[in-house]
Amino acid sequence: MPDEGLPKRALRTGAWVAALFVLVFGLRGQASISVGLAIGAALGLFSLWSLAYAVPRVLHGRSRAKQVLLAGLLLAKLPVYGLVLNYTMGSRQVSALAVLCGVALIPAVLTLKVIGYQMTREPDEASGEDACRNKMA
Repeated sequence: MPDEGLPKRALRTGAWVAALFVLVFGLRGQASISVGLAIGAALGLFSLWSLAYAVPRVLHGRSRAKQVLLAGLLLAKLPVYGLVLNYTMGSRQVSALAVLCGVALIPAVLTLKVIGYQMTREPDEASGEDACRNKMA
């Protein structure tokens, strides 16, 4: 059985890891890196939140209004990304590389969560659907 709580835990852990790095760089006096990490992590968390929570809630029903709502939600994300990235890439107070690292931090946390889950489960526990398993064994 797949880990159903993974998106929620990845959001929570990603937020804590990002806060830790922002705090560390902020206390070291590297404000541009700290702000860049905070902005990048916020973008990454917003992206994961929309995929893990907003899209499934919108797709719960099969009506035409739900499809329009999903399209509106996805189209509303683009200006947010565009405005934030335009500001951060043109600002001298924000490190552009730190923004990139902040965005990449969230998928890294998610990947480490999945690897940790795979390493801690029982070895005889079957993974995947019945149709994907080898029936000969």
